[in-house]
Amino acid sequence: MSDDIVQLEWEFFQHVQHIDGRASCQDDFETFYLQRKSQFDAFDQDVQQACLQDLKVAKQMGRNPVMEKYAYMMESTDPDYYQTIQDQLPQVDPQKRAFIQILCEIEVSMREDMNEKYPYLLAQARLTHTLEDEKDDTSFETYLRGELMTYSDETLYLYGQMVLRMVQNQENLIEKILTNTVKAYGYSSLEEANNFMKESQKQ
Repeated sequence: MSDDIVQLEWEFFQHVQHIDGRASCQDDFETFYLQRKSQFDAFDQDVQQACLQDLKVAKQMGRNPVMEKYAYMMESTDPDYYQTIQDQLPQVDPQKRAFIQILCEIEVSMREDMNEKYPYLLAQARLTHTLEDEKDDTSFETYLRGELMTYSDETLYLYGQMVLRMVQNQENLIEKILTNTVKAYGYSSLEEANNFMKESQKQ
């Protein structure tokens, strides 16, 4: 199912119009596939199904949720430009925003745990906090918030249930995603990937 999600996302991604023209990452399907599949494979099956349904509905409606995700991010990374486009975006009500903020805070905490545990590996990833955002450097928190804002209410509910269950079970969603990612790149574990990055810095 994750393959179907990523394929649909890639189609949407091809139609995202960047301010400075087409981005190089829009021509790199392999990286896009590995990173997005690694994320969705960490999700419960019902969450994957809901994400896929959201994308299918968006396509039928002529919307581009990938474009919307990047646009929502600009509320933090480029607020002046965001002011010019926000009326064109689906509005997110305050209650939904508040729920998304709770999820972001939980996952930022998960990400901070990974920063401490695998510092050399995570140094290669996005910065963690929205407060660290710059116009051309979007943090993990801001990216996550933008993505969750594109979810339907049903999908967001299922996603939230998954995250809260993981908290109760002392599981780390970010660790699951990162594990899938490094294995996709040929490492056996996060420890191996972190050690490789550590040794690479010595050279």
